[in-house]
Amino acid sequence: MAKKHDVFISHASPDKDSFVRPFAEALRRLGVNVWYDEFSIGLGDSIAEAIEKGIAQSAFGIVVISPRFIDRKWTQHEYRALLNLNVEEDRKIVPIWLGVTRADVAAFSPSLADKLAIDTQHVDADAAAIQILRLVRPDLYSQHPRAELEEMASGETLQKLQSEIEELREQMEDLQEQIEEYQCPYCGSGLSGRIHAPADPEEKHWDMRETFECGFQRFGGAVESLCTKDPRFPTFESYEIICFAPQTERDQWECHARPKTEMARKASIQSSFGKTEDEARRRLELNYEYRAGKINNREWNDRLFRPGG
Repeated sequence: MAKKHDVFISHASPDKDSFVRPFAEALRRLGVNVWYDEFSIGLGDSIAEAIEKGIAQSAFGIVVISPRFIDRKWTQHEYRALLNLNVEEDRKIVPIWLGVTRADVAAFSPSLADKLAIDTQHVDADAAAIQILRLVRPDLYSQHPRAELEEMASGETLQKLQSEIEELREQMEDLQEQIEEYQCPYCGSGLSGRIHAPADPEEKHWDMRETFECGFQRFGGAVESLCTKDPRFPTFESYEIICFAPQTERDQWECHARPKTEMARKASIQSSFGKTEDEARRRLELNYEYRAGKINNREWNDRLFRPGG
């Protein structure tokens, strides 16, 4: 039956910092599915049940034998559980010696002392992880040259990837800034015109005037004409409506929207004409709706020439 985990790591807690945690992390970076208490036991889990399940669901048992491991009853219990499965299911136990001699291991378990072991006097956690990878996941081991495996185990590959991702993110941000330079900051409409223009009557100072497809316009960074998506876009009540009666029989009523606020001055409304004052006022409001982006050009034409419009 296929096992959920490639390896189960049995160890003494005092050995975590010096060897076990770096070893387990290196295995995981190499692609090995590791049962290790810090990875596999969550808050509220029964530790004993989690360990028993982890042993049963692992293809290999790695025993990190140290003076602390030999002295503790709990680690001896784990080892006996691994040993029982090793006999019943032909499970492989791989010993790692951490500060112990063959005599120390033989005194603890003669059968364990007889197994070929990884001695940490000669290899570090990363090198030990690569040796384990070759045994438990030969498929992964064969996919990479030794130098590449060493980079993966040490985390250099991940660091390089993170560095490349960060560099790519910075490039994307720079590209986004370049794109935004040619887009309206409110609606994303494209830049339709960019010219140098005088900033004073004497034409001593010049700056850039930019016009966008939505009608947004700025000069030297200052807004001259608002985009309809700008949350500051004025309401119709921001204008004073002034209407003039016809002077002759050929003339019509004429209505103007005089801005009452700073934002209204940056969203000018086209004047309107009508046979009656009411018609001219309705058409002025229609001009506002068009300028505010509430209706499109076709709707504006349809309503403008509609009877009573």
